[in-house]
Amino acid sequence: MDAEKVYRFRIKWGQTTNSFDAEGEITATSEARPAEAAIRDVLPAYIGDIEQVPPAFSAIKVDGQRAYDLARDGVEVELEARMVLVHDLTLERIISADEAEFRLHCGKGTYVRSLARDICLDLGVCGHVSYLRRERVGAFDLSNTKTLENLTEIVHRAASAEALLAVETALDDIPALPVTEDEAFRLKRGQALTLLPRQVELLKSAFEIRREAGLKEHLRTVQARHEGEVQALCELRASQLWPTRILNP
Repeated sequence: MDAEKVYRFRIKWGQTTNSFDAEGEITATSEARPAEAAIRDVLPAYIGDIEQVPPAFSAIKVDGQRAYDLARDGVEVELEARMVLVHDLTLERIISADEAEFRLHCGKGTYVRSLARDICLDLGVCGHVSYLRRERVGAFDLSNTKTLENLTEIVHRAASAEALLAVETALDDIPALPVTEDEAFRLKRGQALTLLPRQVELLKSAFEIRREAGLKEHLRTVQARHEGEVQALCELRASQLWPTRILNP
C-alpha cells in the first residue's frame, strides 16, 4: 500500500540473527549493551531520505524468485540498497538493559528489520527485532482493527456492514476532483474529460504535495467524485482525465 506507516518495535540487544528478528538463526552474540544516550545520538542519522539494504529474508524478487525462498535454501542473497523515507524515529523507552522500544513513522518500502540491523551496527552491538506492531497505514489505525472474535460476532449477527468502511477512506490521500452527473456518466463509459487549465494546475499542485511526502507511485491518479461519492479512479494525461477504474457502475 502506497501510504505512510507507523510502527512500534523493540530491539533486543546481545544476539544477531540471519533474519534480524526472533525467528532467525543466531549468527553472532555480544555482551555489549548500548547506553541510552548513545542510542539517542544515532537515531537522527536515520531520519529523512536514507539508503537502506533490504534483509535477505524479504519478499523482493531476485531472478524471478523471492529472496526469502533463496535465503531459506541457503543461497547467499545480495540485495541492492534503495532509497526510503523516514519521517520520524524515536526511542520510546528503555525496557531493560537488554531491550529498548522505538516508534517509526515512514514511507513505503522501509524495512524495520534493516533499520534495527543498521542501528546495531552503528552502536557496535548485536541485536534483532524482538517485537513489531504496525499501528497505522495511511488513514487506518488501530481503532479500525477487528479481532477474530469481533468478526465472528458480526457474522453471526448478520451485521457485516457495521465493520465496513466507506471506499473513500482508503482513497484519503488521493486528490479528488468534483464532476457533474454528465461527466460521471461519460467517465463510466470510458470517455476522457478535458479539464480547464485551472483544474489541471490544482491537480498538479496536489501531485507535488504527494511527491514531497514521499509517495512515489500513482502520482497522477485522481478520484472523480459526484455528490460526494467516488465514481472512478482516473489518470491525468496532459489536460485530460482518463478513467482507469470504475467504482460505482
